[in-house]
Amino acid sequence: MSTSEPWATHEATSATSATRTSAVDVDVDDPHAVLLEARRAGLASAVLGGVMLVLGVVTLVQAVRLDNEGQVVGPATAPYLVGALTFVVGVLLAVRGRRDAALAGAVPSAGETRQDWLRMGALVVVLVVFALVVPLLGYVVGATALFGVTALVLGMPERVRAFAIGFSVAALVFLAFDVGIGIALPAGPWGF
Repeated sequence: MSTSEPWATHEATSATSATRTSAVDVDVDDPHAVLLEARRAGLASAVLGGVMLVLGVVTLVQAVRLDNEGQVVGPATAPYLVGALTFVVGVLLAVRGRRDAALAGAVPSAGETRQDWLRMGALVVVLVVFALVVPLLGYVVGATALFGVTALVLGMPERVRAFAIGFSVAALVFLAFDVGIGIALPAGPWGF
């Protein structure tokens, strides 16, 4: 290999590099596998965008029912902001996911579709369990379990890290709401 052939160095390097494109191992030499993975990722983004869009609308509808008690910033301000941002992010994710799935142009196999539906079903079950557990165990414990289990269902390999990140996020949200803006979240028997 001479220095006058720069592509030779690139080819040698890419041939020895890992064939990993995302959290899922995909053989980049197999165009069908790459297209299936791209389509799956695009569809997942579109579904998540649709769910966020619906949650944004529900949050905005609930915010309309609240009264700001004549103040500029009151009880309805945070739900309006969260609902609007959730709605906007949901629309952007749905549009991008649909575009990415259309660009991939491949049809997923029945096994992948079934796996995706099982994963989505597991996430719905986790969300329902979260809603049932929060009043009993408190927000921090319930949200830690929600975030940790969701990360594991979506493919995070490190279990301890998933729950550690979940606890960190849940504790920060609890402190931000409880201490920062004075909105009490369910504390549970432990006080957090």
